[in-house]
Amino acid sequence: MTISKTSLESQVRPWQSLVLACGNPLRGDDGVGWKIAEQLVNNPRFESVNVVVSQQFLPEHAELLSGADLVVFVDCSTLAPHGEVCVEPVEPATKMPRIFTHHLDPASLLRLAADLYGRLPSRAMLVAVGGEEFEMVEELSACVAAAVPRAVEAIFNELQGQP
Repeated sequence: MTISKTSLESQVRPWQSLVLACGNPLRGDDGVGWKIAEQLVNNPRFESVNVVVSQQFLPEHAELLSGADLVVFVDCSTLAPHGEVCVEPVEPATKMPRIFTHHLDPASLLRLAADLYGRLPSRAMLVAVGGEEFEMVEELSACVAAAVPRAVEAIFNELQGQP
């Protein structure tokens, strides 16, 4: 399933705003990023936003980041309370992990964009929803499903420059 207004294979063009969501939609609440992305793609308030989803943050996403003015990373959190929507700024990592293949955290991905393309978004934020269930199911737990509209609103507020 692909929920993307752009593909990595297509020519990358600058976007004012990029939402980069990740997660595994077959692992319960880990798929919340995909559910949130679905809401953004189908909402006219986000029509000028480039929305990209993936099972994880990849080195290939660095080029997309380098062309955006604002990036909002969307993911599930195992540290936040179940169903809580957390919004926090993301700064580039001070150094890259010694070994990585195809998984990066948002800070490392920002660092990679700076190292490879010499440009960073002026602002980067993480919107994470605390997960509860990670079994092999395609449904979100009730508390995480209830958090999706709040996460969408948090992303909208960030895109509007409102905390």
